Amino acid sequence: MKTKSRLFAGYLLLTVCLSGGLGLTSAWAGAEIFLYPVARAFGSPSESELARCRVAFKQLQAGLEKSRVVVMPVLFADAGRGQWRSDLAAVEMRELATRTSAKIEVSLVEPKVAAPPRFHNQLRYLWKRSTVYRDWIKAAHPSGDYVLVTEIFGGGGKVGAIQIYLFDSSGQVAYCRLLNSHQFGPNLPLVGEGAVKLIVNTFFDNLKWDAKKLFSPYGVG
Repeated sequence: MKTKSRLFAGYLLLTVCLSGGLGLTSAWAGAEIFLYPVARAFGSPSESELARCRVAFKQLQAGLEKSRVVVMPVLFADAGRGQWRSDLAAVEMRELATRTSAKIEVSLVEPKVAAPPRFHNQLRYLWKRSTVYRDWIKAAHPSGDYVLVTEIFGGGGKVGAIQIYLFDSSGQVAYCRLLNSHQFGPNLPLVGEGAVKLIVNTFFDNLKWDAKKLFSPYGVG
């Protein structure tokens, strides 16, 4: 019964953290191990994959300024109707270029991947979708040291969800992040540059983090 109670408590705590309420480490550092299977159930990848992500993130932190980053057209979906937006990618390029000496360029070719499925669990979607882009990168070999892929989803004129992925040239995730109304509120306009600027600002803020904070054992970052 004690084990079941701890697992249930872990489930409740992770639910709160996924909704933006608490930081897992500070909330219950002594019960970390009980949260691992719960995190897996929510969609977090294995610890071995997270460890690879941490290595790639550290390499990104050390080498971004001397790298070449290819920005893919942004996947923009309004009420389920998706399109690849080169104009938003150009805004990303402009914003990135003001923050780094890395060489930034926009790809003229959109990723040849399936349309995103509908989802309720954004964490699970983030990681499953990352494998779709990874496989495309491995097959297509786009130029550059890093490939940036972003998705902006919404409806009714407001942004509902944002996914950010940065892969190294091998297709390994070096950075990924999900954002929703817990981070940006319920009124981020779907039209305009607000979402793109949020993506870039979030990326550079996160670039200062320790790798284990971004890719925590719980996978919720």
